[in-house]
Amino acid sequence: MTFFAALSKVYKRKKIDGYYEASSMLTPKEKQSLIIGFSIIIIPIIICILLLILN
Repeated sequence: MTFFAALSKVYKRKKIDGYYEASSMLTPKEKQSLIIGFSIIIIPIIICILLLILN
């Protein structure tokens, strides 16, 4: 569930005078879960697009 918590934290954060609020900063575990989650989603999409282009 860290992935969804990190997504909601990124979605809700706002910049104030060029800076983010301290409570909206992502922890290393949240950053890692975002990277892993997006790679799980994006890599198969890229493979499908490449297969469609090659056909």
